[in-house]
Parts: sequence; structure tokens; C-alpha cells
Amino acid sequence: MSKKPETLMHKLCKITYFAFFMQYVVNCIFYAMDMVVVMADIIGSSKKKATALMKCFRETVEKVNRINKDSILSPLTITLGDEFQGIAKTPEAAMQVVFSVEKLARQSKVPFKLRVVVHEGRIDTKINRQKAYEMLGPGLSEARERLTSMKTSRGRFQISLKDEALSTKLSLGMSVYQGIVDQWTPAQLKVVNAFEVKSDYRDVAKLVKRDPTVIWKRKRSLMIEEYNNIMKLIMMTINPGWKAVF
Repeated sequence: MSKKPETLMHKLCKITYFAFFMQYVVNCIFYAMDMVVVMADIIGSSKKKATALMKCFRETVEKVNRINKDSILSPLTITLGDEFQGIAKTPEAAMQVVFSVEKLARQSKVPFKLRVVVHEGRIDTKINRQKAYEMLGPGLSEARERLTSMKTSRGRFQISLKDEALSTKLSLGMSVYQGIVDQWTPAQLKVVNAFEVKSDYRDVAKLVKRDPTVIWKRKRSLMIEEYNNIMKLIMMTINPGWKAVF
């Protein structure tokens, strides 16, 4: 049985496929390396007013990118409406980004909580420094799998680095962090956010127009000092020489 001659379209498809394949090989050779992916999604987004929440979410992501521009290789980019992904320069930078987005999410007009994955894995393509799009590699797919698996878990944070011992320490620290911040009610966030601006309870009392004695008690019951200390401990676990910027 004679073989049918290839059509021009068939030849063009083969050439195009080969070209894409060779580009992928080149990318793997020249660009493939381990990167620190930061990926997160909003918890319970369907229970909030979509328009207002998404506006606040976009504003929060934009602020985080501005504040942490020197720590980010590929900026946090909203991908699936209530989810973002980005690439940080180092594990230390990634955790700084996490704490930054957490604080701004609480200060938002529509406060929200996030599930967050910090995952170190291979990216096979050139890093997009404008938006976290058009990049491929197991680092991104593994981060997404981890984020999806967290939807049945109480924990909001998962840290997965090449250094397993460091990952365990950071995960334990973030569990303590979550235990503190998740006890704060929406009504208490005004005082919590004021303590992000001023550390002295008397200054906070002026900001929120409350009696200083009441605010002193709130500082203790809200565990503000412990909140700051666990963030510092987490950052110093990564880098003992880390200087506080909170």
C-alpha cells in the first residue's frame, strides 16, 4: 500500500512543533533553575461581595509589589480571580512578601484571609519580570497542587523549600503565627492595624480615640508583642542577621 505524500499543512505543523520543542529544550538548558514561588488564594471568596473584594484584592497585590519590588523576581500576578502567583528572589524575600500581603489584607476595606504556599522548585523557562505569566516548570505546578490540597486543611500556610529542616521550622513558626492572627475578630482589627503604625499603646489610644488603659489591656489580650516576635523569629530563622522592618 503506497504512502500518501505529506501535505504542505502537515509539513508546516511538524516544523512548528519541532520549533516549539527546540525552544523548550533551549529554555531548559539556559533558564532552568530552582526558584521560590509564592502562590495564594482567598479563603471563602464566594461568601463576600465579589466586586468590592476583587477591587481590594487587586489594590493589595499592587501595594505588595510596590513595597517589595526589590525582593521580587516576577511580580505577584492575579491569575484566577481570587488567586495570585509570583516569584521571590530568596526564601527570606518570600516570607517578607507573605507578611506584607497578610498585613495589607487585614487593613483592606474588605479584610480577607489567604491560603499561602511558598514552594522552591524548578522553573524551566525564562522568568517574566513584568507579570507571572508564560512560565513553565514543576515549581509552579507543584505549588498549585499544594495550594489545592490545602483547601481541606485548617492550616493557611505551607512552606516547602529544598532545605527540609528549614521548611519544618518555618512551617511550625507559621502555625504559631496563624494561631495568633486568626483569633482577631473584624471588630478588633482597627486596634490591631493601629499597632502596625504605632508601637506605644498610648499613641495607639490617640489614634483610635480610646482610653489608654483599655488599649494597654487590648495589646496584651490581642498578643501584639507575641505577633511581632513570631514574625521576627521566623525571619531570623532564615537569616540570623535579619534586621527588623515590621
